[in-house]
Amino acid sequence: MNSGNISIIGKPNVGKSTLFNSLIKKHLAGETNKPQTTRHKIDGVLYEKDTEFLFVDTPGINFNIRKNFNRILNKSALSAIYESDVIVHVINYYEIDSDDHKVIENIRSVEIPKILVLNKVDLDKKSVKLPKILSSLPKEITTIYDEVIPISSKKYSNISRLKILIKKLLPETSKPLYENIISNKPQDFFIAEYIREACIKFLSLELPYSLHVEVNTFNEEEELVSITSTIFLSKKSHLSIVVGKGGSMLVKISKYARINSEKLLGKKVFLKIHVKYDPKWKDTKYFLNSYN
Repeated sequence: MNSGNISIIGKPNVGKSTLFNSLIKKHLAGETNKPQTTRHKIDGVLYEKDTEFLFVDTPGINFNIRKNFNRILNKSALSAIYESDVIVHVINYYEIDSDDHKVIENIRSVEIPKILVLNKVDLDKKSVKLPKILSSLPKEITTIYDEVIPISSKKYSNISRLKILIKKLLPETSKPLYENIISNKPQDFFIAEYIREACIKFLSLELPYSLHVEVNTFNEEEELVSITSTIFLSKKSHLSIVVGKGGSMLVKISKYARINSEKLLGKKVFLKIHVKYDPKWKDTKYFLNSYN
C-alpha cells in the first residue's frame, strides 16, 4: 500500500484550506475569503482502497509582514515541508507573483516530490485563459515540480486526478500508519477553530485577527457533548461588537460553530461561549504552547 504525509503550502488566500477539506471530504479547516484564516498546521487522514493520505493544511506563508506572530506562522508552515513525503504548492491559476516566487525559493532545493497546483480555474468560465497560462509557465519554475495540475478546490474540479498524482509519489509501506484516526489534533481543537472561523466570517476585517479562542470544558456523554469556550479580545471596544445587540452576533457565531461541531462529533452539541477582554492573550502559555 501507499502511505504518507502531504503538506499543502502557499501564500495566503490561494485556497489551501478549501483544497484540504475537499481532499479529506470533511470540514476540518476554516474556509473564508480572508487571509490568515489558518493559524496552525491541521492534519486530516483520508483512506482510499490501498492508500492512506495524511494531508496537512498550513498557514499562508507571508514574508512581507515582520510581526512576531507572522514569523510564528511562517515557521509553522515551512516546518511542514521537511516533514512531508509530498509537497503540494498551491497558487492562483491566473498569476505567479513575487510572493509565490518566495515560496518557490524556499522549496526549490528540498529533495521531496513536489506538485504545483493552479487553483481557482472555475474563475476562467470558458477555459479560455488556462491553456495560454499553462503554456507560458517558465521552465525554471516547472522543472522543480514533478507534476503541474489545474484544479478548482471550490468546485471539486480535478481533485480526483490530483489524488492519483499524489498517490504515485507516496512511499510504499507494508502496513497502515494512520489506521482509524481522522486527525492527530484533539476534538476540542476543531471546536475552537469553528468558533474562530465564524468570527472571521461574520465580523469586520481586522477584528478576527485580534482575538483568540480557547475551549474550557469538553464533556462528552452518550448522546450529547457539552462545551464551554472563551473568545479572548485584545481591545475592550470589541466586546460589544462580538456580543452584538441583544447578544445577536454571539448567537450567530455560536450557531455556526455548533452546527459544524455536531457534524464532526456525530452528536448533539450544547455550546456556551464567553467573551473576555485580555490584551495579553498572545503571551498566554496556552496560546504559545499551541504552536509547539
